[in-house]
Amino acid sequence: MYTDSDEIKSKHKGDIRTLWKIYQSDEPFFKNYFFKVSGYLAFAFTLISLFTTVDTYALIIHIVNTGIGILPNLLGFNLGAYILIVGFGGTEILSVITRPLKGQDNYSFYQKLNGVLGIAVIVQILTLVTLLLLNLWEDIQDKFIWELHNNVLIKGINVLTLFLISLFSFYSILILVNVIKHVFMFAQTIHFCIYTDRLKKINDEEEKIKNKHP
Repeated sequence: MYTDSDEIKSKHKGDIRTLWKIYQSDEPFFKNYFFKVSGYLAFAFTLISLFTTVDTYALIIHIVNTGIGILPNLLGFNLGAYILIVGFGGTEILSVITRPLKGQDNYSFYQKLNGVLGIAVIVQILTLVTLLLLNLWEDIQDKFIWELHNNVLIKGINVLTLFLISLFSFYSILILVNVIKHVFMFAQTIHFCIYTDRLKKINDEEEKIKNKHP
């Protein structure tokens, strides 16, 4: 548990850097299971696309259009969960989930939960903005640059672009599993606190009855 005032202040800053540190408090982001799975899926998808007759540029545009249609809904789900968690005001339960945890670099479960939700929202926002910019670029350059099929450099750029937008599109979806996991843990903590409190009251009442009628 941290007691130094400087350490307490540093772990309660409200900047993006602190949010990122909390998200990585148990492991670096690139070691995260969902990020690695997203990387494997993106690599496999990109590799398979190279052995098909489908144009890489056409795949990029398809992912861009699909992502623009899906991501706003995912963002709405995450923002709703974020507001719900931040607005939670159960004092007894908060006293349990705000205790520093050694396995989380002395950040609490409540901070970790908010970190996961915050990064999920940021990842999805950045992915959506990237897709919107690619969609805008596709309109203003009228396919001229990316459809120079005989240009090796442009082919390479297309393949790299396909991999990156596939990676972050998959990650924007799979990170929801991580969000659901932490929200479920939060719900289980609430249930545990309420259940144990109820058991304590029942045991106290039974103890009183025994004392009255020995």
